[in-house]
Amino acid sequence: MKKFWQKVLLLPYKSNSQDNPLHENQVRELLEEDYVIITKQEFEDEYDADYDKLPVGYGVYQPNGDQQSPDFRVKHEEGETQDIECKSSKQTFPTYNGGLPKKGVIYIFCTKKYNETTIYFAEDVVSDADREWLDETVVLLNELLTEQQKKKPIDEFNRGFDFYIRNMYTQAGRGKKDYFKHSQRKSCESNVLNYNW
Repeated sequence: MKKFWQKVLLLPYKSNSQDNPLHENQVRELLEEDYVIITKQEFEDEYDADYDKLPVGYGVYQPNGDQQSPDFRVKHEEGETQDIECKSSKQTFPTYNGGLPKKGVIYIFCTKKYNETTIYFAEDVVSDADREWLDETVVLLNELLTEQQKKKPIDEFNRGFDFYIRNMYTQAGRGKKDYFKHSQRKSCESNVLNYNW
């Protein structure tokens, strides 16, 4: 896989909209140089959705569905799979929306601003301490919301107004959110390239 990751770093920017995932497509083309990539349905039909049955050198596209991470799960050796998530932005940082980068997943992120691609493990951008703090924050906010909902007045106008919390994870701070100028970019890329493939 090391050669694959080296090629990934040379990829140009491509947009990655849901209806036209050009970035995912170019990553898939690279993967298909060394792997047989099958659909989730083929994986379920031919291998009973069992990664132990999936041959080494195979991968599954969108194994958890089209709206769930990862974009690819590849079996690079017996008993070992690697999840890969593709991100693309006009900005210098990806949007994670309501889901933090998932531990164990390698992210391939390209930006239009520099027409470059970088790679990193999720653990190299979100620490365990940050994850714990964010998880605790979500729990506390939901507890507060539950208490507030108990105090909800009668719906006088019969309109059904209510409130829910949507988790949105953001990044802020000059220099901190530019994944391409960040001081740890090269070490993050090295962690992927030098992993025990």
